[in-house]
Amino acid sequence: MSLVQSLVAFGLPSILTLALGYGGYKIISLMVPHNPTPLKISRFEAGNIPYGEGRLWFPLQYYGYLLMYVTIEPILVLLFAIASAPLLGNFILFRNLMIIIGSFIVLIYPVMHYSMTQINMIQNWELRQ
Repeated sequence: MSLVQSLVAFGLPSILTLALGYGGYKIISLMVPHNPTPLKISRFEAGNIPYGEGRLWFPLQYYGYLLMYVTIEPILVLLFAIASAPLLGNFILFRNLMIIIGSFIVLIYPVMHYSMTQINMIQNWELRQ
């Protein structure tokens, strides 16, 4: 399969899906009236206008661990797929898979750094009343 065929097979449907979704969004946003008032854009809690401090603080101390799991899991799935590929006799396949893994690492590094800083924040681990 040539590069043009693969781009037409995978790229064209995804571009058409995104274009149709964005077009539908724009058509609906043109049909619906947009009259923002201070009451409409204000924040409500359980249907009531909020006042004072919140009674309960929702702790997010495990948010960093969740980000790390969600970030690393696709790489592990890809590595399991690569482990079953015949890489010994096919240098082009090996090169392409290494490019994919390298791009994943480059894209995931900022997320991993952010999740590590979230884990190390002491304020997330304190219980507040």
